[in-house]
Amino acid sequence: MKKIITGLSLLFFLSFVGYKVIERINWQNQEQPTQARYQATTVVKVWPTRAQLLRETLKTVGEIITVEEALVQPRVSGQLLRILVKEGEHVEAGQLLAEIDDRTLQVQLLQSEHNLAILTTNLNQALLRLEQAAAEKERYSELLDHRYISQREFEQIESTYLSAQTAWQVLTEQLATAQANHELLELQLTQAKIHSPLSGFVLKQHVAAGMNVSPGTTLFTIAPLNRVKLKFHLDQREATKVESGTRIEFTTDALPGQLFTGRIQKSSPVYEPTTRTLGFTAILPNEPLKLEPGMFGTVAIILQSSHRAITVPQEALVTLQGQNGVFVVDATQTARFKPVETGMIVDHLVEITSGLEEGEAVVIIGQARLRDQQKVEVLVDEENPIEIQQQNTTTGGEGS
Repeated sequence: MKKIITGLSLLFFLSFVGYKVIERINWQNQEQPTQARYQATTVVKVWPTRAQLLRETLKTVGEIITVEEALVQPRVSGQLLRILVKEGEHVEAGQLLAEIDDRTLQVQLLQSEHNLAILTTNLNQALLRLEQAAAEKERYSELLDHRYISQREFEQIESTYLSAQTAWQVLTEQLATAQANHELLELQLTQAKIHSPLSGFVLKQHVAAGMNVSPGTTLFTIAPLNRVKLKFHLDQREATKVESGTRIEFTTDALPGQLFTGRIQKSSPVYEPTTRTLGFTAILPNEPLKLEPGMFGTVAIILQSSHRAITVPQEALVTLQGQNGVFVVDATQTARFKPVETGMIVDHLVEITSGLEEGEAVVIIGQARLRDQQKVEVLVDEENPIEIQQQNTTTGGEGS
């Protein structure tokens, strides 16, 4: 009985082991094709290459200032009678801006004219006396030669001549001085009317009518605005990348949707000691008038640009057998490795300068585990469907 039970137990055990072995064999027979398919096909996501504008830029904050401006100041002292312009008005060169009380100057000019008339009369009389004294001296000189008069008598006549000559010279100098003073008064009388030194806009009116002004008092600030200057600063690392003539673009929240372009004109010769930055300026055309001094905005400095750059995301780049390149998928769902040369990098996009053409499907997800000429399954993006084109079969890397 005991032998029977032992035999049945052994039979049951062998049957159970056989069942498990058969089950394992069946499971392996089912699993191997699945693993083979998994090893042969990799799911990837691709990026369609296209030619697009790519620019490397530096961005900073800039301020609009005037290219040039004039501080209008009087050249004579007096009370400001009238102001003929207002802030914001456009004025032409030579236009009358204000008037200073000139009544004192007019009185002084009348006195000067009267003084000139007296001096002129006195000078004419002195000239007549000088001519008479000269004639008398000449006559007495002849008499002295014939010894009709004494030397003493001649010297008296000569002294009279010299006195007349001195009086004439003094009056001549006085008349010249009086004439110069008269011309100065006439000039000051014209300067009592303040004219604009240039064409532009009245940016600031510093005084009011009735105030007493003098040379050195600023009356108006005037500047042309058909061109304006853009001023901005860059730190040491960025400043070394920028040169004169570099193109810039300026935008401001005050004028949404509008873009202003220009080129860097010059840079400051020294760094500012407090901020350790270097100042740059650019001239912007401003006709029609839109930009005004004091506006702030964003300055985009164009370091490099390409209007038809082939780009791929940075993560698409891989290294295979020491070569930098990307995997592209052709119409047969085969991933092929292509060596490429790169250019600028902007916002995680890399410019491909050679090795790729527009329209190729570059692998951007799954490329790390790919081999050259490996079959792949492309993950379809329903929002951005990609049409994979037939690619050139000439590739680089393994299997090329």
